[in-house]
Amino acid sequence: MTRVDEPRSFDDDFTTQHAYGMLEFYEKTLTELGYRSARYEDIEGHIGSCRFETPKYDTLNHAMWMCGQTRLFLRAGRFAKAYRWIGTIQGILLMNGVFSIMELKDHNRLELPPVLPRGHG
Repeated sequence: MTRVDEPRSFDDDFTTQHAYGMLEFYEKTLTELGYRSARYEDIEGHIGSCRFETPKYDTLNHAMWMCGQTRLFLRAGRFAKAYRWIGTIQGILLMNGVFSIMELKDHNRLELPPVLPRGHG
């Protein structure tokens, strides 16, 4: 297997500062919606190779935990892993109805909104 060197940063369109801002925004949103940071214990046993069928509450708690872990990847310069995890977090937020695909797309390119997602608050 070929080893791929870790990139040293994101590109000009997606900065490390923007990544931190996204993670902070997602954590704030999930907190205001009543979720807490909680990782899945024994994720292999919990999910394994089966379909991902976990209660919404547990899934969004795990997404919030992932935000904190992604912040650690950024601090360690593990940008490729951080970028993948941000995508996974966004997928969880989309599939659980927290944000629309258009809202998530805007989060990647624009300033983050100061308010909760539509229909909340």
